[in-house]
Amino acid sequence: SRIFTGDLRRDYLKLQIKPNLDQKFIYVPLHYQPESSTSVLGSVFVDQILMIETLAAALPKGWVIYVKEHPTQWLIRGPIYFSYRYRGYYESIAKLSNVFLIPIDTDSSALLSKASVVATVTGSAGWEAVLRLKPALVFGYPWYRDCPGVFMVNSMEAGKLVFVTINRGFKIEKKDILRYLANFERCSIKGYVEDYNKSISKLSPKENAINLSRAIYEQLF
Repeated sequence: SRIFTGDLRRDYLKLQIKPNLDQKFIYVPLHYQPESSTSVLGSVFVDQILMIETLAAALPKGWVIYVKEHPTQWLIRGPIYFSYRYRGYYESIAKLSNVFLIPIDTDSSALLSKASVVATVTGSAGWEAVLRLKPALVFGYPWYRDCPGVFMVNSMEAGKLVFVTINRGFKIEKKDILRYLANFERCSIKGYVEDYNKSISKLSPKENAINLSRAIYEQLF
């Protein structure tokens, strides 16, 4: 039926604005969907509009939110409407107070460097933020959620408390991130579960199988 067809790209372009990177802003890069990063790890925030609404409700005075679509969303899925990017999806974001869609080709490094805060469900942008000593707000369960500088948010009230902390001069210390990574390394299991990781792993298939099976055995027994 033609009612379900359309052009997401056209809808987005009509609403986008050029960002002002000199003001206080939260950078929100949307996840590609569907994917386990939101469908499993995001819990209720698989609905990214819910995440943005929560942020907007907790937003400090004078701040804005810049939302950017994932660069492969239209490339892989095409620009027609579907379950995760339905008719009116972008309008629902743009109508929120102090929330703006920005061009998909806006430089991500510049946004990460200039942002006061980065918010994501579970995306790598949160990790990239803390590596730049910027606070990251995460709404799901990414692997780096326990890193210093990462704040777990699941409600407007939690978001407001985080912004109080940030506005009081919260700082991320490089030494704390290095300590986190050292402990993460000690607690990690060396192995892979996806075939595409074989090429970057130093483990043979046999070593990988032994490591994974030993870890499962230790958890069970």
